[in-house]
Amino acid sequence: MTGRNTTDALQATDPAANASVHASAGTGKTWLLTTRIIRLLLAGARPDGILAVTFTRKAAAEMQQRVTERLRELMGASPDDLDTLLAQCGVEPTAATRSRARLLYEELLFHPYPLRTTTFHAFCQELLQRFPLEAGVTPGFVIGESTGLLEQTARDALVAETAQAPDGALARALDELVERCGGLANADTALKSFLAQRSDWWAWIQDEPDAFRYASDRLHELLGADAGTDPLPAFPGVALRERLLQFAGLLARHVTKTNTDQANVLAEALLPDVTPAACLEAITTVFFTGKGEARVRKPSKAQCKSLGQAGEDRLLELNREITAELHGFRDRLARHNSLRTGLAWYTAGMQLLAHYQRIKQEQRVLDFSDLEWRACELLNRSEHASWVQYKLDARIEHLLVDEFQDTNPTQWRLLLPLLQELAAGSDERNRSVFLVGDIKQSIYGFRRAKPALMSEASGWLHDHLGAHGYPLDASRRSAKAIMEGVNAVFGKPPLSELLSGFNPHGTHLADMHGRVEILPPVPSEPADADADADDRAELRNPLRSPRVVRENQGYYSEGRMIAAKIRELIDSRTLVTIDGCSRPVHYGDMMLLLRQRTHAAAYETALRDCGIPYLSAGKSLLLDTLEVRDLEALLNLLISPYDNLALAQVLRSPLFNLDSEALLPLAALQSGTWYERLAALAARGESDYATVHRMLEHWRSLAGQVPVHDLLDRIYHEADVVRRYLAAYPATLQPRVRASLTRFIELALEVDNGRYPSLPRFLDQLTRLRQSDRDQPEEGTPDDGGSQRVRLMTIHGSKGLESPVVFIADASVTPSERGAWTALVDWPPAADRPANFLLAGSKALRDTVTERLIGLQAQDACREDANLLYVAMTRARQYLFISGTESARSRDSGWYGMVRAAAADWETSAAGNPFIESGSPPEPSALPETAAPVIEIDPRLAGPVTSPPVCQQIAPSHSAQAGTWEDGDADGRERGKAIHLMLENLASHPESDSEALYRSVAGALQHDPGEPELQAWWQEALRTYHSTSFAELFDPRQHAQAFSEVPVQYLDEDRLVYGIIDRLVLQPGYVLVVDYKTHRSATPASIPALVENYRGQMHLYAEAVRRLWPDREARPCLLFTACGTLAAVN
Repeated sequence: MTGRNTTDALQATDPAANASVHASAGTGKTWLLTTRIIRLLLAGARPDGILAVTFTRKAAAEMQQRVTERLRELMGASPDDLDTLLAQCGVEPTAATRSRARLLYEELLFHPYPLRTTTFHAFCQELLQRFPLEAGVTPGFVIGESTGLLEQTARDALVAETAQAPDGALARALDELVERCGGLANADTALKSFLAQRSDWWAWIQDEPDAFRYASDRLHELLGADAGTDPLPAFPGVALRERLLQFAGLLARHVTKTNTDQANVLAEALLPDVTPAACLEAITTVFFTGKGEARVRKPSKAQCKSLGQAGEDRLLELNREITAELHGFRDRLARHNSLRTGLAWYTAGMQLLAHYQRIKQEQRVLDFSDLEWRACELLNRSEHASWVQYKLDARIEHLLVDEFQDTNPTQWRLLLPLLQELAAGSDERNRSVFLVGDIKQSIYGFRRAKPALMSEASGWLHDHLGAHGYPLDASRRSAKAIMEGVNAVFGKPPLSELLSGFNPHGTHLADMHGRVEILPPVPSEPADADADADDRAELRNPLRSPRVVRENQGYYSEGRMIAAKIRELIDSRTLVTIDGCSRPVHYGDMMLLLRQRTHAAAYETALRDCGIPYLSAGKSLLLDTLEVRDLEALLNLLISPYDNLALAQVLRSPLFNLDSEALLPLAALQSGTWYERLAALAARGESDYATVHRMLEHWRSLAGQVPVHDLLDRIYHEADVVRRYLAAYPATLQPRVRASLTRFIELALEVDNGRYPSLPRFLDQLTRLRQSDRDQPEEGTPDDGGSQRVRLMTIHGSKGLESPVVFIADASVTPSERGAWTALVDWPPAADRPANFLLAGSKALRDTVTERLIGLQAQDACREDANLLYVAMTRARQYLFISGTESARSRDSGWYGMVRAAAADWETSAAGNPFIESGSPPEPSALPETAAPVIEIDPRLAGPVTSPPVCQQIAPSHSAQAGTWEDGDADGRERGKAIHLMLENLASHPESDSEALYRSVAGALQHDPGEPELQAWWQEALRTYHSTSFAELFDPRQHAQAFSEVPVQYLDEDRLVYGIIDRLVLQPGYVLVVDYKTHRSATPASIPALVENYRGQMHLYAEAVRRLWPDREARPCLLFTACGTLAAVN
């Protein structure tokens, strides 16, 4: 790390210092970051002048919450505790700092512009929304978080364009791409990769007027090839042909089977009618192995005897020369192929990207790549860049960036102008930069994260802002044994070579009991290829016999071993320490981590078979769950009531819970669709069918009137959907079911970006989502709800989490090599654009240039793989168990082998497992055991649905016999609304300036204050409010307490009564219930008749008041503002 390092990390929270913190896992970086924010606020920084940026919404919300909680703690702390808290923050307790600390919580809550803790994408979105014209984006754009369907639409448009011009340049390029990639699937993979790396492409061709020409020139330079000159037709050439013939002759003189065969191959390959491609292929088999390695020929006595010394020397010399020449020729041919493939890829990829951008623009959609790139362009290269930077500079005084190791090059280029403005600012402004990250925890390379940018940024801050570096290597999370295990694994080769700059880790919890144990490898049991074959001669009937799919049983066996260990920990009441208190471990204290989801089902099955409750983060798809399929069938039924299968599914589902016997009467009827038969049975008075038919008809009537989300909300409420499904599933699946039902109704708001699609449109979108490879929504995350379950998740999903007990499973798997036909991007950290952007083909077709670049990226992949193991191990607080399967090739492969090698000097348990332990098991704290909450299920929910009692809803203001507004009073409703609002504001703000209050009311009503009618209404409201006749209503000195616009709601037998009382005045012994009436034609003579019309309304209001204040008399009355009369309603 560039710059002076210091071990006193608290110095990094000094608001006057610029700092970059390299915080190892569990060392308290979030506490340090929130402390920095608190010290900035204590030093007088404006909340809105602080910008804290991180990478996930969850992390941003957690940061905001922790700052708020700590400020609330400062506000309510005792004097001694306050001094302690300030000292922990590195602040000297003085009278001024104490006073300031106690006021910060309230100041933050009520500040008009709050503290900004946000994500990179949210910051970019805010920037583009603020400067849409300068950024060249459509104002009012929406964010497209799922783009798979848009990408498929773009690919369809590309194909359609080539079909319209089959002889055009695009069609030729696409044909060549398909041919050189070896098929349509590989070409599609290549184009998807081009689209996925569009940010890198934009950066590579930035400021270039002819993007294709620039890309083509760079590729020619890199590969050193000429697209117009194919070396293959000239092969093998006269000189090489002569040497090959001479070599074949020498082979034939030393007679062996291999030499004879190879001599014949060479002779046939050099015949005049053999094509250059076939000739090259044949000759290659003579000089190279199937793996592409050069064949080694050595001197031998027999060979020397057959050829003589000179002949043998010539044979070996020719072998070396021809091998070298063939290697060079094959590389030239591979470079030419890479060049032609790359040019075709550029042509097709650019057009695909153009279609994709056009489709998004037509829908006013920006994806995350658009947000980053447009914001980066706005701040760096637009003609308004300086002005935008100036406007931002006025708002941002202090910049904090969390998880900086996950920054990608575009985000770094976006941040750089902000840092430059901070560096160029006046010394009179107290400004600062604070970066936090850890390159050892960079595991998001697939999202373009580049950990080298952490060192680049630290160096920039040191050179331009005098920033210092602060390493944090002492854990505040993990026991000593965990840290010793981490040190043992990453302190020795090969992992020490991958985690550059790894420092031995310490811990502040040295006395806490901890243990790291390596479980024995589980023998791998690959599935028998013949196991799926049925002993019977006939084919399997798919309607009667399910297909048997057998996976590698090793993963299942490993899962059972882990389940046995979990059971052992539970049964032995192993103690864990939480917040200083020790108690027996629960299932919820355990986390099972997997590198990938591939074999998650095997581990889930093992846990389930062993009776271990778990919450899985497996990649189950929402639209494939039974409960969502039931709801989808219901929605289909509402627009297609003649779908018999959908109706049968809905009736059998937990929505109505009719069994097979109940469906027999429907099947027995001979005529009509099933829905018509259901209506016929309902008309006969069959109670079960009548209830179902009534509810379905009700929902059908709503289907075309309300948005899909509102329709689902009504269905969920009226059919008690969530509770009925919970009653139908076992307790272990209830959290998943609840999460899926919640996620489905959320999906109704997300489709079409919340534009309230019609029901058919929504169902069509579900079908398209189901067919999409990328955009299928995953199940909602189950809410543990306090229940105790083992959490099963990927290591990537566990980032930022911790657990007292962690199992790392499937640790013997080795990472796969880079896939073929993907974009290969090389972007140096200090550069403003990538150095290269090319397509990496299959391994057999790669040239040496591509191989070299892939080798460099393979080193990055190895480092990231080591980071992944580091993240997994540092999730554990006290107990860490590592397991793996034993492969046929190696007993100790992958992480498992590395960890076992590092544990060579550890102690061995009775079972032969290496382990390391620290501290002593604590005594259990005297705390009562807390049982997991039990969800009580009403047994009636598992039976057929019954008709709920009808609840009549009554709004008192709608119950009057006469209309509220007189006939012929065109503006009566607007007049009434205005005078009500005016009286409410006058009563609520008795001290306010009358003119200011009037303008505020006019604005709320969206009227011009100068309108004569509005002024007349205001005068009427003023006369009413200031009248001595109504002093008891409006003069605070004349009543004990008064309220305006009071909502009331109560149940009167089967009637739900609700309404809003205009004015409630509490007096000793009674309550005035006042309703304003603004009839323009009201006179003392007409008031008795009007009172009679509203008697029912006022009696309902009076009943509500009697229920609120049973010891006081309710006195309802009507206030007629036009004639200034208060009339009692007896």
